Amino acid sequence: MQSFWEPALPRVQVWRTVIGFALLIGIFFGATAAVFQIGALVLDASPRELVSALTPQSTMLFFLTFIGFHIGLLLVLPLLHRRGYPSLFGPSRRIDMRHFGWGVLVTAGLATFLYGFMYVDRAFVAEEFRPAIVQIRPFSEWIVWLLPALAVILLQTFGEEAVFRGYLLQQLRGRFRSPIIWAVLPSLIFGLLHFDPGTYGLWNAVAYVVNTTTTGILLCLITIRTGNIGAAAGLHFGNNAALVFVGIKGNLEGFSFFAVEMGLESGYTAWSILSQTGFTLILFALWWRWMNRRDAIAKPAFAA
Repeated sequence: MQSFWEPALPRVQVWRTVIGFALLIGIFFGATAAVFQIGALVLDASPRELVSALTPQSTMLFFLTFIGFHIGLLLVLPLLHRRGYPSLFGPSRRIDMRHFGWGVLVTAGLATFLYGFMYVDRAFVAEEFRPAIVQIRPFSEWIVWLLPALAVILLQTFGEEAVFRGYLLQQLRGRFRSPIIWAVLPSLIFGLLHFDPGTYGLWNAVAYVVNTTTTGILLCLITIRTGNIGAAAGLHFGNNAALVFVGIKGNLEGFSFFAVEMGLESGYTAWSILSQTGFTLILFALWWRWMNRRDAIAKPAFAA
């Protein structure tokens, strides 16, 4: 099987990757500032009010900021690496839509299981800390925003996947053999970008970094194993699209039909984050074992 990182091989020098990633982050933050400034003018509100993403309009702006990653890749790839955007998908230069579909189904199923599990474990939680699911907007308002919400969530998730499981994974895997470099390092950066003690409190923010870093590592392994970005993009999209149906009260709830009410700095939130991480690891381990029994890894090719 042709290797996923093959399109990066002609120009995998570390200096190119470092400059490229720095440009991507800079363009992303520039696009974020521009999107919120334009949104503030259109909605006649201050950018500070819109950052909360508690309304459909402000949540739309939040997800639109990830257009910066796409713009950045369109500039960085030809400028520094002499390759185009489709090279991020793998040797085929196209997304495996079957992998994408399975990814969406798996994370939708996991989200359904986790919400069901919440109803079980809440029986063991003191009443004042028990989460509750409440409807936060009428169906007529929610349905109007459903398709635009899914579109911008796809924009966001695919932007992150293109950068972290496309660009960085290909560049680093093409230069280094150790998964510490090509899987753990970019995933740790991905996790740290989610560090938000202002919303979650210090320890829950650390738990969230653990969750996103672990997820990032698994997505890197899945991408290398499948040779295409489709599965990781589908898994990420399915996870984030779930918030359109059930979100967290006070955190990106603008598209949600229902929301879970719980203290974001509470111990239950930490338990929720870490238990989700545990279930994700179990699901990945089962998939990895099934894949290896079905189609054993050619170890020299996988590690060379």
